[in-house]
Amino acid sequence: MNLTEPEIDVDAPPPAPRRWSPLAAISLMLSVLPIGSLVAPFMGAAALWQLRSRPDLRGRGLAWAGIGIGLVASGLMVGGAWVLAQSFTQLANRPADAIRAAWAGDADAFRMHLTRPGSEATAARIAAWVAEVSGGVGTPLEVSIDRNPPSAADRPPLPEREMLAAYRARVQAPDGSERWIPLEVVFERPMATEAIGAIRIRRLAFVGPDGARIVFPDDVVPAEPTPSVKPAD
Repeated sequence: MNLTEPEIDVDAPPPAPRRWSPLAAISLMLSVLPIGSLVAPFMGAAALWQLRSRPDLRGRGLAWAGIGIGLVASGLMVGGAWVLAQSFTQLANRPADAIRAAWAGDADAFRMHLTRPGSEATAARIAAWVAEVSGGVGTPLEVSIDRNPPSAADRPPLPEREMLAAYRARVQAPDGSERWIPLEVVFERPMATEAIGAIRIRRLAFVGPDGARIVFPDDVVPAEPTPSVKPAD
């Protein structure tokens, strides 16, 4: 039996080099982008499916890398967004939580929502403010953000670290009727290194129908009397 070597066509062109899969490359590029990371795993899966039927393409490693990095980046982004949303929700609910604690007589829980000097107020001072509000405008039943706040054009400018937020409170007036009244909330901006959760209330002010404001804490600090100096003998 004669064995002959297969003939090799020396004139045949060399086989074309395998090309990279565009889907795999796109998946890897998208995986490091903020929004693209959400799409990268799907692009990587599509690339793997394509590579199964296209032996002329390569890029399986790129596709798996795009899937892995995309999933990790998407998880971090979604988790960060959830934490940020929770922080903003906690901040928006802080006035309602503080007022609820004050009317429940829980001075410690009330103070934790405020910055100085409100965070250092005595329980007696907090109770006095609660009584003043209840006797003046009514007992708060509900607190929410005011979607149609009054114009602040005529308000004096606030200090740099203070920011005003417009809320409203549904109160039960001393005569038993219910009504909505404005509630001014001044937050104190956090330092550059502090998170959103570090923002505390600087001042609360219920505004009665007659425009009178019942403020806590009272920022007016009486000046200390100047000691009299006796003339030297």
